[in-house]
Formats: sequence, structure tokens, C-alpha cells
Amino acid sequence: MGFNFSGYLFIAIILQLMFAELLTINGFQPNIMLLFIILSSISMESASRATIIGFLIGLFSDLILFSGFYLGLSSLVFSICAYFASQVSSNFAYRNFDLYWLSLVFLGTGLYSFFRYDFFFFNDILFFLKNWFSIALYTSFVGFILTRILGVKQSVLEDA
Repeated sequence: MGFNFSGYLFIAIILQLMFAELLTINGFQPNIMLLFIILSSISMESASRATIIGFLIGLFSDLILFSGFYLGLSSLVFSICAYFASQVSSNFAYRNFDLYWLSLVFLGTGLYSFFRYDFFFFNDILFFLKNWFSIALYTSFVGFILTRILGVKQSVLEDA
């Protein structure tokens, strides 16, 4: 079957738009584009290619999907997560796939939350942690659904 990058990118964009409009819970929405970057970068052998793709999709997300208010934030976070995801070996990805992408989701949402909610980080750390974990858990929940229903896990592991 193989991993179809452009097909999954289109699905990720549609899901991000759908979640942004319809399925926001208490102001929190999952970051589907972050999930896409992490899952697609696991099967890439070149860290520089994964980082560049993460940067470009992050720039696209900032300009189009997230209204450009924090221009460059998604580019930074997606580049970092894409780099780390591309560093995993296929043997490790096969045995600990869910643990690996979950830890990267928490890292990515933590970085995103730190730069977006930096005021709360320095003034109300509990509110910051609540925002971080709420977004990370919601993104992880959606990620589990997507990896199981769409068969993304099998596609990524076949190409890794």
C-alpha cells in the first residue's frame, strides 16, 4: 500500500479545518497538522528533507490555517518535531510506534504552548500546564483514532 504523502496531507488539511470550526472543545482544538508532520517524518530517511518539509507545512499552516497571528511558530515547532521524528530507526518505530509519536506530540504541543501562552508560563504556571495538557491529550486522542481507523500506522511502518 505505502504512504501517500499528498493524499494524507490533503486529509490532514481537511481535518484541521473541520476541527477548527466544528469540534473545538472549551477553546481547545487538536493540531492535526502536527500529527501529520510527526507521522510522515518517521518514514523519511533524510533529516534535512523532513525538517524542510516541516518548515514549509508550518509556514503554510501559519498563513492559511491558523490565520497568521503567530507567523513562524508552526514552522519552528513542525521543523523541530520533523527532525526528531526522522531520527528514529525503523526497528524502534516498529516496536514503540505509539510511544514515540505520543512523546513527540507532547513535545510539539509543549513548544507551541510555551510560545503562544508565554504570559501564562511566567505568571500562572498551572493555567499554562492545563492548556498544554488539554491540547496534547485532545491531539493524542484524535491521533489514536486516525492511526487506527485510517491505517496510518501500517502505512508509516511499511515505509520506515
